[in-house]
Amino acid sequence: MSPSRAVDVSRPGFRCRQCFTSVAIALLALAAIPVHAFDAAETLSNFHLTLYSKSDGVPGGMVGIAQTTDGFLWMTGTKGLVRFDGVQFKAFKPLQGEKFIQAQLGTLFPAEGGGLWIKNDNAGPTLLKNGHLSHFGSGQSYIGAAAAPFAIFTDPRGAVWSVDSNAIRYFKDGDWHVVDKRDPAEGAFGNGVFDKNENLWITVGGRGLMVKPQGSDQLLLRIPDIEKLSGSVVIGSSGLVYFTSRKNGIHIYRREDLRLTEVTEPIPINSIDLMPTRSGALWLISSEYAAYYVSPASLAQAEKNHSTPQYEVVPKLGNTSFPVFEDRSGDVWIGTESGVARMSHAAFKQIELPKNIHEISASVDASGGVWIGSETQQVLRVESNASSWVTTDVPKYTMATYADSTDGTIWGANPFGVWQLSPGKPRQVASFPGAHSGHVPYSVLRDKGGMIFVSWPRLDNGLVAWDGKAWRDVLSSATTVKVMAVDRQNRLWLGGDGRNRLVALSKGVERAFSEAENLQIGVVRSILVDGDVLWIGGDDGIQFFDGNRFTVLQTNDADAFRTVTGLILDADNNLWVQTLDRVMIIPANDIAEAMSHPGKLVSARSFDGADGVPATVDADRMLPSLRLSRDGRIWTHTAFGLAWIDPSRLPKQASLPPIAIETVSGGSAVYPASGKNVKLTAEQSSFRISYTIPVLNHPEYLKFAYRLDGFTDWQDVGTRREAVFTKVPAGDYQFQVRAIRSGDEKNAVTASLNLTRAPGYYETWWFHLLALLLLSLLLWVTYALRLRAVHRQLHIRVDERERIARDLHDTLLQGVQGLQLRLQTWAASPKLDPAHRKEISDVAARARDMLIDGRDRIVALRRVDALTDLAEDLRAISRDYTAIYHMEFALIEEGEARPLNVNSAQEILDISCEGLRNAFVHSDASLVQLHIRWKHDALHVLVRDDGKGIDESVIRDGGRAGHWGLLGMRERAARIGARLLLSRGDVSGTELALIVPAQAAYADASRSIWRLLPRIWGKSLD
Repeated sequence: MSPSRAVDVSRPGFRCRQCFTSVAIALLALAAIPVHAFDAAETLSNFHLTLYSKSDGVPGGMVGIAQTTDGFLWMTGTKGLVRFDGVQFKAFKPLQGEKFIQAQLGTLFPAEGGGLWIKNDNAGPTLLKNGHLSHFGSGQSYIGAAAAPFAIFTDPRGAVWSVDSNAIRYFKDGDWHVVDKRDPAEGAFGNGVFDKNENLWITVGGRGLMVKPQGSDQLLLRIPDIEKLSGSVVIGSSGLVYFTSRKNGIHIYRREDLRLTEVTEPIPINSIDLMPTRSGALWLISSEYAAYYVSPASLAQAEKNHSTPQYEVVPKLGNTSFPVFEDRSGDVWIGTESGVARMSHAAFKQIELPKNIHEISASVDASGGVWIGSETQQVLRVESNASSWVTTDVPKYTMATYADSTDGTIWGANPFGVWQLSPGKPRQVASFPGAHSGHVPYSVLRDKGGMIFVSWPRLDNGLVAWDGKAWRDVLSSATTVKVMAVDRQNRLWLGGDGRNRLVALSKGVERAFSEAENLQIGVVRSILVDGDVLWIGGDDGIQFFDGNRFTVLQTNDADAFRTVTGLILDADNNLWVQTLDRVMIIPANDIAEAMSHPGKLVSARSFDGADGVPATVDADRMLPSLRLSRDGRIWTHTAFGLAWIDPSRLPKQASLPPIAIETVSGGSAVYPASGKNVKLTAEQSSFRISYTIPVLNHPEYLKFAYRLDGFTDWQDVGTRREAVFTKVPAGDYQFQVRAIRSGDEKNAVTASLNLTRAPGYYETWWFHLLALLLLSLLLWVTYALRLRAVHRQLHIRVDERERIARDLHDTLLQGVQGLQLRLQTWAASPKLDPAHRKEISDVAARARDMLIDGRDRIVALRRVDALTDLAEDLRAISRDYTAIYHMEFALIEEGEARPLNVNSAQEILDISCEGLRNAFVHSDASLVQLHIRWKHDALHVLVRDDGKGIDESVIRDGGRAGHWGLLGMRERAARIGARLLLSRGDVSGTELALIVPAQAAYADASRSIWRLLPRIWGKSLD
């Protein structure tokens, strides 16, 4: 074979309008030979197709796809520029005052250091970076490119280069720098690409493919025999060089330094876009806009045989496919006539089954052959090295299959009996008796002693056993058994009969486990034996059994382990779990931690339909839904599909990219969050913060939490990508958002944004101080007005009481006193006989008592508040007593009088009055003295007489039986914290001393200025 020329459609998207003949298309169809489904080699069956339409926001007429360094995917088309974060297609809107050069944008290329290059058809490129647009044309160092097509690519160091018809240039420090110019007469430059040794390969019209060695200024011709052809060149990561010409398809070369050797026959496709992937595969778009895939194995085989690589047609894309792009996770994106398609690597490899097959039960034998029973087909088998299914004579409804782990024998059960499917030719081992015939078994199992067990629905005994000669019932009572397992002690474990019920059968002895042993997973649907540990899965979760008690396996997602239909441990002791909608893997380290520390949460990486897991598991039949083959693969069968995964070749889960906090919206204002701090106005106390993260594959597994530090704590918000805050006080805050991927909780990513909300005038310190002062003033005014009203009322009451007291004193008491004096005069007259004189004396005494009582009533009426002049009040009271009892009275006052405490004044007055009354009434004295001493530390009141003196028994007993005066005085003194002392005089008479501490006695004791203000204010109001 003569060497051919390599070609590509480098990222700008070279379009070739020349079409191949129908003969070439026929050759293409003949070349598309399928690869065996069980082979681990990558084929189209390894990809899951997801379609996004225009209604999702995808631009129509797509011409460019690129991924920027922050992880976002960008697309151009009739709708302009659109960004995709895995959830939402969002149209880009230029900032105010900026705009694109043209409405129809060209292809895209990521910029060095972040940002995006946008190709314009009739001008130089546009750079989008940090939200701003910068245009480069002939006036911005992009010399002579105003109307020329050009290509953009990078060197191994990441610098951006460009080639147009007459110049090669690179971008640095905000400008394009010309490296080489071309005279159009010598042939125009086409496109360029660097190899890993920094040699620049470039196509030149009329010259073919040329190379500019690293460090050289010369262009060297590499493929002289196609110098008159034009095309594009692309270099893959595997070292293959692809050259697309318009004459005879895609030529593939192996590069050795600067030498090229064609290593395969040309691929007979006229390609307008060609993309080698990092895994070594090749995707291409034909001039008829059909998409094709060439696997790495196919390229390797073609190079080995120097033949045409086999390729596959990508189905279901519609009539138009362009362009094609590989993102950083290895997913391939292809533009379509109605949107965009994502071809994502499927971790599970689905097996193509006959149409209309339903209720699948699959088991793998020791040689790798797969046996499939179903509800609609006779049992199928395929050997590990075969390429098609073989239909056996085993009838349909063989929905119970089982692979014996000891010898790899495959067993099956259907309504007619038990079958040994493998090894050898399938044969029926036993027929069911008439009572059991016709019923579809739930499960089949052989124990270590060779006994075969079959479980049945709707029978009195749910389990029967075949010993090689006859069938017998196994259980003592009616039990529904849907899933079985045998442990290394040959103990049979049975599940499926009601909620939280598990039965162990050993040598004919049954033991039932229930909630008493902490069994709490609902109906048991999967059982896994791991040495001495038993794992069970059911409707409500997963538990493990250590021989004594069941322990729950817990994860962050409370619903993750809902309706578990399959449990398997792989060779590395990772636990695989299947539920109705997904398959999960729990790392062995997490399992060990959970078993050592019950309650410790485990992480679980999920695989679903996008990863090749067939949907819809029947939770009642074909259990368990996960099976392990001897080569270590894990198989999952569902109601409609079959797939396998090799745990040793799991696709690596990419780390999460940074979270992008995008905008802060307050009212009608929207602030970009590109800066370090966003400042809100005083009116924007409620606002929204939008954020996102560019995870293109499985964004539904992301969960977010956020907080506004200083205002709220962390809030888990699920998949929501907007934070809402209301009634936020003025101040400085930090918004923090966290993203966690299910199954990878240890590697969360966070982002933060500083926020400042300006205070309104009503939130400033001086406003608060002024409001406090105004409020205090209002309170004091209110208090003062109330105090003035109370004083007015008190003055009215005091005046009224004094008026009544004066009237009583001037009328009634004066009259009674005159009557009492007349009676005393009559009683002293010698003209009366002794009997009448005594009678008149008694009446005079009674009048005197009435006079004293009246006097006391008047004193009570004249009692006043804390401003009372204590000495003057007691002097007035004593003056009335002296008139009645004809005794002398003396008042001695020492110190400056002070206002009495309003809470103590009444008690001091009452005690003093009672002391004076006792002295005048009971002492028979000629002199009563009252001493008032206004001392700094206390008020001293002393009542002294020169009478007969008080009995010692009264002092000792604290009073006289039937009399309550002394007791009342002591109680009053105790209430105000005063001391009351009663004693006989040194010569004669009685002394009563009252000592009241200053704090209790005086109204102005330790009074602060704030306590004085109301009184001062009250005086001013008066």
